[in-house]
Formats: sequence, structure tokens, C-alpha cells
Amino acid sequence: MNLLCDMHVHSRSSHDSEAIVCEIAQACIEKGISAFAITDHCDIQYFDPCIVDSSFKEVEAVKREYGDRIKVLAGIEIGEAIWNMPTATEILKRYDFDVIVGSVHAVRYKDYTDPYSTIDFSKMSQAELDGYLSKYFEELLEMVSYVDCDIMAHLTCPLRYICGKYNIKIDMLKYQEQIDKILDLIIEKSVAMEINTSGIGTVFDNFMPFAWIIERFKQKGGYLVTLGSDAHIPQNVGKGFELAIKLLKELGFDGYYYYEKRKSIFCKI
Repeated sequence: MNLLCDMHVHSRSSHDSEAIVCEIAQACIEKGISAFAITDHCDIQYFDPCIVDSSFKEVEAVKREYGDRIKVLAGIEIGEAIWNMPTATEILKRYDFDVIVGSVHAVRYKDYTDPYSTIDFSKMSQAELDGYLSKYFEELLEMVSYVDCDIMAHLTCPLRYICGKYNIKIDMLKYQEQIDKILDLIIEKSVAMEINTSGIGTVFDNFMPFAWIIERFKQKGGYLVTLGSDAHIPQNVGKGFELAIKLLKELGFDGYYYYEKRKSIFCKI
């Protein structure tokens, strides 16, 4: 099945978006996108049950309105679930989500426990940067180990800020062993690796994860990959997908996947 499917999109139920789901649906239709998932933020340290309720209800309403024109999927991006597993588990059981995206937006490292998008990494020493990233990969591995998710979001996301915003060079070979453990685990657990395109066209201008990590995933036998724009405004849905699909073809993938009713569905490229 040849489809364009965006499995990571945010609406006004996320703290950092004002996008209306029906406008997202319209933007997807105009761009030839066949399916999209609203995966609004549910970061445990800022959890508000009303936000999850409003996201799910708005998606269900848009499903009824646009269902004959585009596949609208109900999802959630659960962040920092390992900080409070009982609450996270209760949230994920509350609704019949089509897809659950697991992510790490903040790391329990020294006093740097705020979301990494808000940290001034230029004030860290090299040793602290190394320690922070090592802890990030450690917590991502823990997240995949214990959280009931379908997709692991934006592996290497802190680099969007460290390397992009602050232009700090990082030797990723230091973390290859940790990254390999994450790749091995998601393959073992049949958790999809997201190719997040939100950095394309920004100062970072790269995929998350980097192409060499996607290639390593393929070499290890991984095949479950999804595409996620991580769009927070309707105009960004599907952004960078042509480049992502080109990369997948170059690496020998014959398709990617989307999720419905928590089942992976193949999309040929």
C-alpha cells in the first residue's frame, strides 16, 4: 500500500501547540497525506488529565467529520513515563489509542532535570555534556524496557539543541554501545523506530536519529520504522518526508509503517 502517513503530530492539547485538529486534517489532505496521528504531549511531570481528555475527544470528532477523506488516528506521546510508572500505566489504559509514542524530553541528571529544550547547554562543561547524554541514552533504554509503547520517538533529540542551537560538537562514537543496546531492545520488543523529520530545514538540519543509526538498525535486522514530522503547526505535517523516504530507499528499506488500533501496517515506498 503506497501511503504517506505521519505518526507524530501535535494539536492545541499539547502545551506547545495551538493547532486545531480539523485544520491539521485539511493540511494533510492538501499535501496528499493519507493518514496522521495526533500524539499530544503527556509528559508525566506536567500531567493534566483534562489535556488527554480534550485531545482524544477532539480527534474522535474530527474522525467523524473527515473519516471518508483521510485516516485520523488517536495517539499519545507519553514522556518521562519512567518517572511515575503507575500514573503512566493508568493513562495508557484509559483510552483505545491507535498508537502510543514513547519519548524522553527530560533527564534525571544532576540539577538539569528540566526539558532539554529549555537547557542552556553552553554552560555545561564537556564532562557534564558527556554525563548528560549518557544519562539520556540510559533513560531512553529504561523507557523502552518498561513502557507499553509502539514507537520510540526521536532518538538523539537532545542533539537538536546541543549541536543545532548551541553549535557544540559531539563525538557520537562515545555512545555507540548505549545506542546499540537501545536498537537491540526495540528490535527484540517490536517497537518501531521513528524517523523524526522536525529538524530538517532548521539550524540542526538532520534526522533524529542520524542516518548512520538508521543504517545500523537495518543491519541488525530492524525493519519497523515510522515517519513523524513532530509538527506543531498544520503547515509542517509531512515536512521532510521526501528526504526521509529517499534515505530509506538508499538504505535498502522497501517501506515503513503506520499504526492503527496499535497494529503496525506496512506502507510500500
